[in-house]
Amino acid sequence: MEESPKLSEHYVPSEDEEYMNVKQLGYFSSKLQLMLAELEKQELEDNAYYSDEDSENEKLIKRRKDRKEKIKDALEKIKLGIYGYCEGTGEEIGIERLKANPLATFCIEEQERLEKEKNVYNVDD
Repeated sequence: MEESPKLSEHYVPSEDEEYMNVKQLGYFSSKLQLMLAELEKQELEDNAYYSDEDSENEKLIKRRKDRKEKIKDALEKIKLGIYGYCEGTGEEIGIERLKANPLATFCIEEQERLEKEKNVYNVDD
């Protein structure tokens, strides 16, 4: 695993900095890695309680697997230098939005447009 820059434990990205600078990328990488570690820990705990045939657990397993993929995709985007940019417009997603949801892939405007379109056409994802 790549060595990310050492961040102060009190560092929080701000809108006043250069967007997606090394410190911000390190911050989000750490946050995403913690999310991934927590999911994997939950999986291990769940495996002790549930069998694979437990249909009640299937939805949880699928949701968790999907979330893990999204986290891995976000970590890959950090490596590629494209993390933090809207998949629809290429615009900045924004620091505050990413702090609230590090897995956001769309800026607010594009997300709203997609949701409006989804509602108009009544499309399920």
